[in-house]
Amino acid sequence: MKKMVTITLAAAMVLGGSVAINHSFAKEDNQTKAEQTTKQIGIEEAKAAALEKVNGTVESVELEDGQSYYEVDIIKDQKEFDIKVDAASAEILKVEENRNDDDDDDRELEAAAKGAVISEDEAVAIAKKNITGEIVKIELDEDDGRFEYEMELNTSNGEAEITIDATSGKVLELEQDDDDNDDD
Repeated sequence: MKKMVTITLAAAMVLGGSVAINHSFAKEDNQTKAEQTTKQIGIEEAKAAALEKVNGTVESVELEDGQSYYEVDIIKDQKEFDIKVDAASAEILKVEENRNDDDDDDRELEAAAKGAVISEDEAVAIAKKNITGEIVKIELDEDDGRFEYEMELNTSNGEAEITIDATSGKVLELEQDDDDNDDD
């Protein structure tokens, strides 16, 4: 009888130890996955990954709210491509080809991007001279016959939006949320 109790006790200890070890590894694995999902690539890396898939003119890049991916819109040969890029790994998740009703606008944007406007990098540099933050959306758009870069940023004070004339580089509009004054 003593032998049976001893063997049962030993088996319980071995089993309990392996469950504890497995739980420890599972917890560590979950932490590793959580750490991976919290680190995000930047807007430039997302754009570069999308351009490797479809080499065209980037119309917009946006980190989708509450999502773990960037949506990159690229125009090539009068077609629009919606490319979803994983925000943690830069992996291409999905590519959709759309033939839309905005073909004239797309041709104008493609032509403008070939030299009539400042580059996206120049627009980003201008934005960063005026406001500090992480760019979460950038779009080249045509408004009232004028090409503009519209950007959204996350700043230490909240969200900010800046619009830059794509021909002259002049800041047309700058709006910033001020979280410090929300309680007033």
